[in-house]
Amino acid sequence: MPELPIKDARDIAEKRGWDQVIIVARKVGNDGYEHVVTYGKDKAHCEAAARAGMAIKHHLMRWPCALFDSALRVLGVGRDADNPKALSVSLAEEPSDQDIRAISEMLSLTTKSPAEVEAGA
Repeated sequence: MPELPIKDARDIAEKRGWDQVIIVARKVGNDGYEHVVTYGKDKAHCEAAARAGMAIKHHLMRWPCALFDSALRVLGVGRDADNPKALSVSLAEEPSDQDIRAISEMLSLTTKSPAEVEAGA
């Protein structure tokens, strides 16, 4: 999944004169994903933008809070040779039970297209 670099948010802040920038990017559909990047011009603004970004992730995008506290990083994803409906995920650290629940909850969320949302989904 491509991520937005913080540099993009910084460039917007510097070019337009903003103290804080929060960018939400979404790819909708079966292969969809979401990304949030924040920038603040100094430490106080960085912290405020980060809190706002977390609120957006949790309250609007419905990311589970447990993901925010997790140190997990995905190193790779591959197919399970024995089960065509299964994936193998390699993580940077051993996941806790809470991490596994958070991942399960995150993967269970459905992403709707703008047309589906417009229709009341």
